[in-house]
Amino acid sequence: MENKYQNKELADLANMGNDEQHSDLKPYFECLPTGLYYHGVGVDKHGITFAKPRVRIADPFRIVGRGQSDEREYRIIEYQRNGRGVKKVAAFPLGLVGRNDGLSYLRENLSICIKDRYKAELWDYVQWDGECTEWQITSRGGWCDESCTAYVLPNGEVIGHAESKVIYTGDNSRKAAYTVSGSLKDWQNEIARYARGNSRLLLALGVVFAAPLLGVLREESGGFHFFGSSSIGKSIAGMVAVSAMGEPTGLKVQWKGTSLGFDNHAAANNDGIVFLDEIGEADQKTVKDVAYSIFNGVSKLQGAKQGGNRVQQTWRVLAISNGEYDAEHYLKQDGLEWNAGQAVRLPAISADVGKGFGSFDTLHDFDNSAELAMHLESRAKRIYGSAFRAYLLELTKNMRQQPEKTLARINQLRLEFGAMLPPNMDSQPKRVAKRFILVAAALELASEWGVTGFEKGVGMAGIRACFMDWYARDGKGNREENQILRNAIHFMQEHGHGERLYLIDRGSYPVEPATGRNHAGYRLKSNGRIYINDTVFEQEICKGFDVKFVCKVLRDCGWLVSESPQRNKMKITKEMSSLLHLAENTRMYCLQGFQPPEIEPKA
Repeated sequence: MENKYQNKELADLANMGNDEQHSDLKPYFECLPTGLYYHGVGVDKHGITFAKPRVRIADPFRIVGRGQSDEREYRIIEYQRNGRGVKKVAAFPLGLVGRNDGLSYLRENLSICIKDRYKAELWDYVQWDGECTEWQITSRGGWCDESCTAYVLPNGEVIGHAESKVIYTGDNSRKAAYTVSGSLKDWQNEIARYARGNSRLLLALGVVFAAPLLGVLREESGGFHFFGSSSIGKSIAGMVAVSAMGEPTGLKVQWKGTSLGFDNHAAANNDGIVFLDEIGEADQKTVKDVAYSIFNGVSKLQGAKQGGNRVQQTWRVLAISNGEYDAEHYLKQDGLEWNAGQAVRLPAISADVGKGFGSFDTLHDFDNSAELAMHLESRAKRIYGSAFRAYLLELTKNMRQQPEKTLARINQLRLEFGAMLPPNMDSQPKRVAKRFILVAAALELASEWGVTGFEKGVGMAGIRACFMDWYARDGKGNREENQILRNAIHFMQEHGHGERLYLIDRGSYPVEPATGRNHAGYRLKSNGRIYINDTVFEQEICKGFDVKFVCKVLRDCGWLVSESPQRNKMKITKEMSSLLHLAENTRMYCLQGFQPPEIEPKA
């Protein structure tokens, strides 16, 4: 009995040693070049813990960090296809853990074990394993933070110095276009040199370099629209400009598209440019919606699956657009209005310089404009991407090392160019001029940093020529006031001598003057005054403008007649009162003649 007891005690002691030895076994994951393996642990019928054979549950990938964006938690995955090639990173939303769409997301880049019993281990690995390094996750391009020391391109490339690691999760449908081909020297010699002396090319190039300054200077979105026939070469300026960023064909976006698509594209190009090609291919409503969406800088409100609304995307962009006509022309074809605010955001520039060379002021060494255009287009498709990166490297470096000095230099350049423009401009031309000033300063800055290869003043001279052409066409006077005059003149040209305005000719009118549902008012032969019904004046002449403002514009030019500056209407004559059976104190809107006596709207 005694020996048996001693043997049992020894056996228990031995088992205790085994339990302690095997209780240290825990399941774990191992990431090798051949795959991600799960080392499981089991317990046999004697209660002894043992290591199971490892199981390959996926292609190799590691959890290298975590982050948050738009109130969503992410894990940062680093992976290689079959353990070979370049290492890539992706942000995996934790909200997809345990869901089929989460597996689909991983399977876009990785092979995953299809056995259900290992999916739980896969999700545990994603949630709990790996590093806890904080990453900045952004769904839009542009500046990473308020200091403007790091910039994200829409292909995920980060230029500059960010406070933490950055990963881009936004629209990457044009990722392949944001690449580099050829050197900066090649770009300067084969493309930029021909922009010297060519105002439209210089303006478009300046837009590219000005776009990152929107965030630096807290400026609003906007752009420029080049219009003219296809033979003029209206799109060549945009091709040359975006070659600084990447492959031009891939960066070109058609005006026709969905508002959601444009929202995503604008967010991806935040603090950058959008190149909108051929406005005439889109329907008028799309043009109006796209222009409003892009320049408003906020995406449409959308509901979330979990309830509530999604976080709205925001952006700042500059646009380079082109078409046979300006945006206002297209909208009017469908009865839509292009208001003054939109016209200020996207001023129309004639692509035809007017020197017989289409979009060019000078041909340099080429025999004709077609040869120069063909050269630029072919080179832009082969040499691209280096100039914008060189500019961003300088800008981010200067914003990190000497931000105050950099801002002071930008503002100094803005003042220099502003002094070259006409003084005492109206408010709307001033807003447009502000964007020209920004673009000129940016192009001059890029030249000072050796990006363009231009001498001092080359950029400003070309951009000033563009501004003066725009100013001569659209800038003199207030656009809203001009539009009001055009509306009134158009109405009088269409109906002034028609049946809608009943002619009162002393001694020749019938006993009862004829009116109908289209009746607009009366015209007096005796003094040439035209009395217009309230509804017709406020709907067909004002056309959405404030009635008091319309009356002021028409009065200031001497066309609207009223009893006093405080009144907008005129009392009808006794003759009219008698004939029309109206009270003598009846008042109507009154115009003197069929057109304004002195001021006419500018074309």
